[in-house]
Amino acid sequence: MKERIVYIDSLRGLAVILMIQQHMQSWLWNVEWMSYSYSWPKYPFMLTMHFLGWFAAPLFIILAGAGAQIMSESGKSNNDFFKRGVMILICGYILNITTPNWFSPWSWYVLHTIGFSIIVAPALLRMNNPVLGFLTLITIIIPALFQTWLNTSLLPGNNDMNNISLPGGLARLAFIEGHFPIFPWIAFFITGILSRRMIKLNKPIIILYASLIFFGTSIFLGSLYDHGYFFATGGELFRIFVPLHYFYPPLPPFILFIMGISLFIFYIFTKSDSLLSKSIFSSLNSLGRSSLSWFIIHVIIFNQIAWICGLYKFFEASEAVIIIIITIILISFLSVKWQKNSFKYSMEWVISKINSIKA
Repeated sequence: MKERIVYIDSLRGLAVILMIQQHMQSWLWNVEWMSYSYSWPKYPFMLTMHFLGWFAAPLFIILAGAGAQIMSESGKSNNDFFKRGVMILICGYILNITTPNWFSPWSWYVLHTIGFSIIVAPALLRMNNPVLGFLTLITIIIPALFQTWLNTSLLPGNNDMNNISLPGGLARLAFIEGHFPIFPWIAFFITGILSRRMIKLNKPIIILYASLIFFGTSIFLGSLYDHGYFFATGGELFRIFVPLHYFYPPLPPFILFIMGISLFIFYIFTKSDSLLSKSIFSSLNSLGRSSLSWFIIHVIIFNQIAWICGLYKFFEASEAVIIIIITIILISFLSVKWQKNSFKYSMEWVISKINSIKA
């Protein structure tokens, strides 16, 4: 069995917890709140926890990029990347089909972007660090221009992000207007590659510096909008400066903010390997190793089945929090037990078996 990298498993486990608590809150809590700035004074705890959930997907994608670099270091072939990427794409479409309350068959979510990124990873892995750094910036900025050209809504709903009737169809969702379009989200995958390279070069401090640069740039761009400069509040470039507090659509200030914080968390975890190896964190590591399975399971149970049973947005805040806590404790316990059986029949186990088949 290959040696595990503890900080990656643990950080992926944290991402699972952040994801599940945000999703379950959205699906169980019976309050339709308008915005963070408007609703936070009334629901500070719930909206703080919801905001923390925004870091789950970025962490998943960064870790996928780091994982791609690790695959390259271990001598994996282009075919290995292709098979793994296709399997994750298939998982994304399985999720689409099994949760029609949330997705349409052609929705483009985080699993789709991760799958696509892994498929094209061999091309990215051949690029040197400066080129990848430049590509990261381009893929964060350029989508804002395409959104202006396409007249993308600044507050798109599920119907908008699932709509293939507009010119461009599925490609439009996949690259610009889906839930997690390739641009700009592949930038997180690229920073994962770069972060792993810095660790291999024994220069993890560069990850910290990068996180501060991303964070500072986010604040700078948003401040130009807040101060009312014409070029930042109107014209073709205004979306580059709009400081939204969510990533639908993904505009540069918030994407840079999320990138900065996510890389800072990544850096902290890389420096905590010995601590994370202790038995007290075993459930976090196990969660990370079964993240794809819990991703799919929790969506089906708490979105689709809750909807069918009439429990969708049924609970008061305190009731929803109790259900969330119990769920996280339960899946943490089950993950540890599952690990003792080598995660048999998990999605990770299935993908591993398929990847081991020789072409």
